[in-house]
Amino acid sequence: INYIKNNNYKTNAFVWLFEKEALDAARNADEKVSRGEPLGLLHGVPVSIKEQIWVKGKYCTINAQQFQNFIAPKNGDVVDAWINEGAIIIGTTNVPKMLIDFQTFGEIYPRGNNPYDTTRTCGGSTGGGAAAVASGFCPLALGGDMGGSIRLPAAFCGLYGLKTTENSL
Repeated sequence: INYIKNNNYKTNAFVWLFEKEALDAARNADEKVSRGEPLGLLHGVPVSIKEQIWVKGKYCTINAQQFQNFIAPKNGDVVDAWINEGAIIIGTTNVPKMLIDFQTFGEIYPRGNNPYDTTRTCGGSTGGGAAAVASGFCPLALGGDMGGSIRLPAAFCGLYGLKTTENSL
């Protein structure tokens, strides 16, 4: 968390850092291990969530002033799935305004930058997530992809991005 706090200004990958909640979740994860309880597939893994995806009680503005006061009333289903597998949500990541751009900039948050050359874009719309992983802030970022929104930022940041398909065999 300190590494993120000291370096996020370069990429603006994170727009919200959930420090207290993440540290509490990490302590709970350690206690679960010490009690010998069954562990999920993502147990203890620090993850980021694209600011588009609801995290209960947290802002979900999609970087647009018209939604600047919206707070998610519940977790998105995929957020609950990751939490149920033991993931530790450390924060939400930057997105372009209304999620519609191949760059990450909007009306609320600072422009998202590529961690290898901050004069260049990290891509969009999951640009903040790609920048977070490429910066070493977290090993896994949850994004959303309709037209390349995971795959393009991943490529811009030298990563692999996976667009899964619901209900596929």
